[in-house]
Amino acid sequence: MKDAYPLVSFNIATYNSAHTLAKCLDSLKAQTYKNFEVIIMDSNSKDKTLQIAKAFGAKIVFAPTLATARKAGADASRGEYIFVVDSDQVLEPDVAERCVVACEKEGFDGVTLFERSLITKNTFVERVIAYDKEIFHSLHDDDPIKGTAIPRFFRASFFKRVEFEKNPPITFEHTIIHQKIVQMGAKIKFIDAYIWHHETTTIREVARKFYRYGYYYWPAYKFNKELAIHHSLPRRTYFHYRALKNPLLFVGLFYVYFVKAVSALIGAYAYTLNFYDRE
Repeated sequence: MKDAYPLVSFNIATYNSAHTLAKCLDSLKAQTYKNFEVIIMDSNSKDKTLQIAKAFGAKIVFAPTLATARKAGADASRGEYIFVVDSDQVLEPDVAERCVVACEKEGFDGVTLFERSLITKNTFVERVIAYDKEIFHSLHDDDPIKGTAIPRFFRASFFKRVEFEKNPPITFEHTIIHQKIVQMGAKIKFIDAYIWHHETTTIREVARKFYRYGYYYWPAYKFNKELAIHHSLPRRTYFHYRALKNPLLFVGLFYVYFVKAVSALIGAYAYTLNFYDRE
């Protein structure tokens, strides 16, 4: 597509992301759609993240948390569209082009993409997470409350209207943005264009990750009870017939969910103890 097409602002939140950021940025450089800018929202990385970003020519802003990073990235973006990309993701070459076509030619205001897992160590946990992602994306399950897939490409006029509260919740921040934009009347399209995501490889890493989610669960619950509850339950896609096509991985879904739930409960309990200690 020609550079006369609208500017796309890739927003990438980073924190010590040097081990994956270069591959992510290389996938942006390889896009068939060339009219874009890259905004890095960094949380004071201690590794070579910023060196990699500067070498690429990205604009860098600083923010302490993911939620505040979304605001900082939006404010710094000049594009007509904002594309939210994780630093450990790799985009297929035509992804940005297909998103722009969906909005410019078909009248949509956002796009949900098919996210797939990069299997690096072929562990059981990796394969279960990849199976999970395959199921809910193949079902195009991107309902703002009950779904799991989230749009990453937005018309900036919607994204910039999202009100970022003074103390926004750290957990579910992207899902909250999705819900708010849909409530504004935005039309979201699901397209089967791939983003590849580096996944957690061990059950210990899963437990550590969901302990953090659990620790910040109560602020998210106070902010949006309905969303927090639905995103704490087993995914509804687990009960779809497609989830049964691989019995071993189907059992693995509930095994990994159990570890997630226990870890999150411990994190929520730790937050409660710290909250009362501060009182």
